[in-house]
Amino acid sequence: MKREDVPTEIGQALESSEIPKIYANSFSCALGIGDVAILLKNGNKAVGVVNMSFTIAKTLSMKLQELIAFLEAKSGNRIMISDEIGKMLSGGDTDGNRIQ
Repeated sequence: MKREDVPTEIGQALESSEIPKIYANSFSCALGIGDVAILLKNGNKAVGVVNMSFTIAKTLSMKLQELIAFLEAKSGNRIMISDEIGKMLSGGDTDGNRIQ
């Protein structure tokens, strides 16, 4: 995404030295009575925790799906999910079948 394509609010947050920037390449999720907790990890190291209401969690999920669908449509490539990559690397195909 080119810098000029980034919405103003996000661009300003990315430029701000007051807002922490976190990179995560894995995560774990948990449900509370009234919210969702997401543990962000880089490798096996925890780098942050995000708590949000069920409504915001569901909205975030839908917005992320829309972004990835847009990327896949534009690129013509399907983005694999972590579970698929893990199965493939452990010797199984993406349906969990063992590769000979």
